[in-house]
Amino acid sequence: MHIKELQLINFNNYETAHVRFHKEVNALTGKNGAGKTNILDAVYYSCIGKSYFSSGDKYVVRKGETVFRCQGEFDGDRGKEKVEVKVTPGKKKEIILSGKKLERLSDHIGRFPCVIIAPVDIQLMLEGSEERRKFLDNTIMQFDRSYVDAILAYNRLLKHRNATLKGFAEKHYYDQRMIDSISNGMYKPAQKIHKMRHALINDLSPWFDHYYGLISGESEKCSISYKSQLVDSSLEELFQKNIDRDKILSRTNSGIHKDDITLKMNGEALKNFASQGQLKSVILALKLCQYEILSRKNENLPILILDDIFDKLDRSRVEHLLSIVASDKIGQVFISDTNEDRIPELLTKISVAHKAFRVDGGQLEEIHSKT
Repeated sequence: MHIKELQLINFNNYETAHVRFHKEVNALTGKNGAGKTNILDAVYYSCIGKSYFSSGDKYVVRKGETVFRCQGEFDGDRGKEKVEVKVTPGKKKEIILSGKKLERLSDHIGRFPCVIIAPVDIQLMLEGSEERRKFLDNTIMQFDRSYVDAILAYNRLLKHRNATLKGFAEKHYYDQRMIDSISNGMYKPAQKIHKMRHALINDLSPWFDHYYGLISGESEKCSISYKSQLVDSSLEELFQKNIDRDKILSRTNSGIHKDDITLKMNGEALKNFASQGQLKSVILALKLCQYEILSRKNENLPILILDDIFDKLDRSRVEHLLSIVASDKIGQVFISDTNEDRIPELLTKISVAHKAFRVDGGQLEEIHSKT
């Protein structure tokens, strides 16, 4: 499965764009701010139905405009399929698949699996647990659509429970029956989410060992594990145990929204001492594991997007990484780089079919191709 063609209207810095891609590797080169990342985000948007880099659609629409469109044409085992996303900020997003309007975003997620690696992923390592939960959720959603429903149900009820607790505190009033009626609906989706996250980490762990060793040259040992309050107790038990704390703090202090990934290097917490190079290696390993899992869970190989990940890497390491991502085990690949010559030259050297595009000020120009 690959994206053959992309058309944009008012998407970030692109007034319009129309580009045809190579089914194997596509390199986008240009200065920072030229629009390379926006093209990669548009590919991701076509696959997933939302931006990877922006928290909401209102931040994706071109400045001064109110509507944007992103249209991708895919070719795979199911034949040709066209995805069109129409967005008017403040209104419901429209996703049209081969002429049929989809009712929900979850009906689209997973149809065109996609993995992206970008500099912003450093947040996975250094910021709060929410980013690491998003990584788990983004992976599972792309091979099990029922997981989306469980997440939506749990988060909706969690928001309702927190608002109810806050309202009780403001009114100096408490009704346990009302809290129980909300909590009862959270138990089933919480158990499903916990079970699937736990299974995912078990699947990821051996692949993480493999890829981190491959990338780092076995220079140190790095491990991944799942941290959850539901390992030892059910959500119902946790709610009963922590109800006094919930009352005092006016929010829900236990549940799968507290889950986390634990990463250790040589037995110590990764983020406490790892170098920038080691953090980047961990992120690459995690995302390649994600790619491995999605490859095995889906009928199509996922699209792989690499956004400016070769910065400050020497030429030999870039060539090594390219040989990994350009292998037969990987589907269509998109790469951005500020160096116009580096990626096309290395792709030619290792005999990989590709197209190279120069990006400048919201304009794309094909500058090189190898079939």
